[in-house]
Amino acid sequence: MSNRSLDDLNPGDVFKSYGRTVTETDIVNFTCLAGLKLPIFINEEFAKKHTDFGGRICPGLLTASIAAGMMEEILGPATIAALELTDFKFTVPVRPGDTLRAEITIEGKKNLSDGKRGVMSGRVRVFNQRAQQVFEFSEKLMMRRGRVDDLV
Repeated sequence: MSNRSLDDLNPGDVFKSYGRTVTETDIVNFTCLAGLKLPIFINEEFAKKHTDFGGRICPGLLTASIAAGMMEEILGPATIAALELTDFKFTVPVRPGDTLRAEITIEGKKNLSDGKRGVMSGRVRVFNQRAQQVFEFSEKLMMRRGRVDDLV
């Protein structure tokens, strides 16, 4: 996990995540937890017959959740809270077996008056193994300033 604090981030910086394959188990667990019962997520034969996807797809919010985990690995324990997650765009369906990776571009940062925290704004893009962008969103996170070594 990264030990970056807000002070280590600058507008224009780009950070790339590890890759992660979306498994059948991920989709089953997520749809059960969220109570999702749409056939495009849980019924392969329905999805083959009645959609243009050729089979089941991954729920967009599962893709978003995986992206959030990837951002945690990049930004680490300096992250205090998500303040805003906006402009979700799901551009290409994610299928079971797809391997995703994320990248975040730092767009701005602002220090808060206490001198210990600030707000980072960034754009997150998620790509599959074919380098197709499958998802993107904007985020504003409250982050710690200064040394992060003391937090881990």
